[in-house]
Parts: sequence; structure tokens; C-alpha cells
Amino acid sequence: MAEGLVGGEGFAVDASLIAADANKQRSIPGDAWRVHDHGADAHRAVSEYLATLDEAAWGAAATVEPKFVSPSDPVAQWTGAMRGPSFFAYATNYLIDTEHAVILDVEATRAIW
Repeated sequence: MAEGLVGGEGFAVDASLIAADANKQRSIPGDAWRVHDHGADAHRAVSEYLATLDEAAWGAAATVEPKFVSPSDPVAQWTGAMRGPSFFAYATNYLIDTEHAVILDVEATRAIW
């Protein structure tokens, strides 16, 4: 702001969906996924997911049970938000300075909102 690159007066948030590398044919129903079924021998993606369950961006803020879960990438969210075939995805959330049209921050989350 001191250099005049951003105004700091008005901001907007925008989100985009990014397809995840997860396969629907290998997914399981959301109600069949149980956290306690996965211990120390879990795959890296599952271990990382379990470590972030309490963070708002990755699940704690949502009470929605996913329709499907990908065992290889349980953080990816099954979504039909594009009005076409559903797919596993993440959301990228952009904070934009509206006066100068500059992206100030980007945060990835589950595609649950």
C-alpha cells in the first residue's frame, strides 16, 4: 500500500475449482469412510488429511458428509458445482484488491462452499 500498488480500500474474494487427481471408480461412499480405520500405516495423503481435519479450510468448518471419498486423496471433495459431470476437486480462493485488480492472497481449501 505504501508503494501505491494496492489501494487497501475494497477487496473481493473469488474461488475457482481445480480438478484433483482422484478416480471416482476407486472411491468409496462417504458414510463408509471412518477416521479410526486409518492408523500409522496410512498412505501419505491420508496421514496429511487426518493431520488437518481440525482446520476450518479442510473440514472442521463443514458438517456435510461427503458423498464419495477417494482413499488416495481424501481431502479432495466430490463436487457437481460446474453443472456438468461431477468430479473430485479443490477450491482456490483469491483475495483481490478491487481498486487495482491485484491478487493479494491465494488459499486452497476443500471445495465445500
